[in-house]
Amino acid sequence: MNIRALVATVCCITLLPLGAAAQSVGGGVKGGLALADVPNSLDNFDEPGASSSLRVGFAAGGFLTFRVGGGFSIQPEVLFTQKGVKLEVGDGALSGDVKYQADYLDVPILARVTFGQGVRGYLFAGPSFDIKLNAKMKVGIMGQAEEEDISDEVEDFEFAVAFGGGVELGPLLLEARWSEGLSNLNTAKDEPELKSRTILFLVGFRF
Repeated sequence: MNIRALVATVCCITLLPLGAAAQSVGGGVKGGLALADVPNSLDNFDEPGASSSLRVGFAAGGFLTFRVGGGFSIQPEVLFTQKGVKLEVGDGALSGDVKYQADYLDVPILARVTFGQGVRGYLFAGPSFDIKLNAKMKVGIMGQAEEEDISDEVEDFEFAVAFGGGVELGPLLLEARWSEGLSNLNTAKDEPELKSRTILFLVGFRF
């Protein structure tokens, strides 16, 4: 079974029982800032004095909310998310940076609890099935810049967990979440494991 078929199967298994139980169905769109990291990226980069920093990107997509009752709902989403990390190497004339940049289609299936009146709060958590769209390495050393496609060196699929919370101001959503990758991104099994981490600050609109 390929990755897209696996994700589709998981979504169907999750949502079919809700068709009968859900009291109402909603949906919307959201987008915003993505702060991405590969926390142990320096383990795979043998360069004295190297340091890492976040890749600043964006995320955007849509969601459906299947309300079950008592403030509880199931919320599947599809988000385009930019991930990666920036490594800074050397000093003086040999200084430069190496940027790992990858774009993903994230499919989280979230359990969501909403509480309060008027301005309402909510918390959520659940698994995320993430499909790699592309991956590249940008190297800028001594004023020279190169870009390389490294899609073959990065696994096509990532399993992660996502959790966070937000507030609802009528149809407007303000949200923050943490997504922690649990699977190794590195196709080279004799190399250190690499796993992603992404923090998202999103603004959404509920239909």
